[in-house]
Amino acid sequence: MRDVVREPVGATALILLVGAAAQWVGARVRVPAIVFLLVAGVLLGPVSGVLDPDHTYGEMLFPAVSLAVAVILFEGSLALGHAGLRLAGTVVMRLLTMGAAVTLVGGALAAELLLGVDRRLAWLVASVLIVTGPTVIGPLVRSIGLRGRTGRILEAEGILIDPMGAVLTVLVFEAFFGTGERAAATKLVLAAVGGVGFGLLAAGLLALALGRFLVPDQLQSVVTLAVVLAAFAASDHVQPESGLLAVTVAGVALGAQRRAHVRDVLAFNETLGTLFISGVFVVLAARISPDTLTDVGHRTLLFLAAMVLLVRPLTVFVSTIGSTLERNGRLFLAATAPRGIVAAAISSLFALRLSDGESDQGHVLVTATFTVIAGTVLLSGFTARPLARRLGLVETGVGPALVIGAGPFPRSLATTLRDLGDEVDAETILVATDEEDRRAAKMEGLRCASGPVLDAETWERAGIADASVVLALDRTDEINTVAARYAASVVGRRNTFQAPLERSERRTVTPVEVVGRPLFSYDATVAELDRRICDGWSVRATPFTEEFNWQEHRRVHPRAIPLAVVRGGKVTWLEAGSEPKVGAGGVVVALTPPRDAPEPDRPEPTLEPDRAPGPG
Repeated sequence: MRDVVREPVGATALILLVGAAAQWVGARVRVPAIVFLLVAGVLLGPVSGVLDPDHTYGEMLFPAVSLAVAVILFEGSLALGHAGLRLAGTVVMRLLTMGAAVTLVGGALAAELLLGVDRRLAWLVASVLIVTGPTVIGPLVRSIGLRGRTGRILEAEGILIDPMGAVLTVLVFEAFFGTGERAAATKLVLAAVGGVGFGLLAAGLLALALGRFLVPDQLQSVVTLAVVLAAFAASDHVQPESGLLAVTVAGVALGAQRRAHVRDVLAFNETLGTLFISGVFVVLAARISPDTLTDVGHRTLLFLAAMVLLVRPLTVFVSTIGSTLERNGRLFLAATAPRGIVAAAISSLFALRLSDGESDQGHVLVTATFTVIAGTVLLSGFTARPLARRLGLVETGVGPALVIGAGPFPRSLATTLRDLGDEVDAETILVATDEEDRRAAKMEGLRCASGPVLDAETWERAGIADASVVLALDRTDEINTVAARYAASVVGRRNTFQAPLERSERRTVTPVEVVGRPLFSYDATVAELDRRICDGWSVRATPFTEEFNWQEHRRVHPRAIPLAVVRGGKVTWLEAGSEPKVGAGGVVVALTPPRDAPEPDRPEPTLEPDRAPGPG
């Protein structure tokens, strides 16, 4: 097996497979996937010896890692944009200036006193460790549901301090191990001018080309990535390690402009970012040598404790003096500073340079860095969620259900769920695309937003950022498709439902135009549901007991269309072709006919498994 995975193709396939599996496990157990990526890399590398990235990729390893990190930083800074920086506020600027200085000085003192290294190496170790990895913080913030200013501060700090840390490490190395302070000052100027200049140039060219539609839609993501990587390479050529600054500046500038639409570009880069985070973290964890693991002694662990318990809290305290950030937000910032890929890559690079003359110093640098990386990643991975909940920084309640459309059926559905009161944790919010429907919803006392689904402000007013599920139930199929497509990009396709298209023939598969999961029944179009409400049908909530179960409900209401199941405050929406699974203590919400309703003159929707088409 080792011979197979040491071939580049086999090794790459294994890395991507393990990375995807770690991401999936992290999403399932709601623990940041970085924890599982780190463990997987260590098991594949130093523990089992199955994966040896240096042997497999040779001299191409670090260039490939550098390009991957560039894409990750560009994706993060593009998503952050100017709005994210404005929300984060002055605290981020202080963390990048005063905070970085405190981390540098405190880390150097801790390294010199606890690791027993000379002063030159102590400053080098500290400069490597001023970074907090966006490759860890981004997934961490998303996985724990951290909301508001605290999450933005963490993400902004991680994205912006990475290129600063890389440049600072170069300067410290030059000052103590290179040609002296004058050369270091020259390199600082080159890094700043080259990084900012190439970044702004790339963003300007892309905004112009995309804004004037000079690039076909299908090529926008590819062209954007190519231009950004070209800026990275050009800046790195002028001054090594300044390319990270260039891609960060390009991302923030491109995200802040309003000339060009970059949402599709962002979605493409998010996919690449997730892929590269998975692969690169496994690779760098696999590069840890067995000696590094065995050399983690009490001195290194004391250094880790000092960085976590003393240096980081002091950094946050100094950076938040006089700020309006709440106390709990400060406590969370003080406890959360995981290091990531950039710290690992920089330490490995400079360890190789040190190994030319003083090999022991390079070994100490790698051991200290990877101990801090592993310790902070594991600590944040396992404690960030409970800490954020305890501090009240996570929205513990269930997000609202957004219903696109406010016709007769959506209004009846929302009214029934509202009348269940405390039995339903989530609020139901209608999004009216028709002014008459909006007025009707308001008269019935329902919470309702309004506006076109193509307008971002409509979604913002409706609260899409906090929504747990979106149901597209407008009268118009095109509106439902557009709404479901946008909602899926925010809440995920798993939590996006869409009414079946207005078709007369039965289908055996879900139409390709349906973006969300099909609701209720393949025949239950919105027009059909509205017609039944107008004919006297009603949405009813029926509690189940040991005596009155689903079979009894079907006997009493043979033509009813089940819509959702409520249990323990949670609403489970029924997908077309599925039967409700509800026992005693649960509530079934169904569209039921009046007792004296005549037999229908058209085929009724059915949910019987042997007749319902499509997936069960």
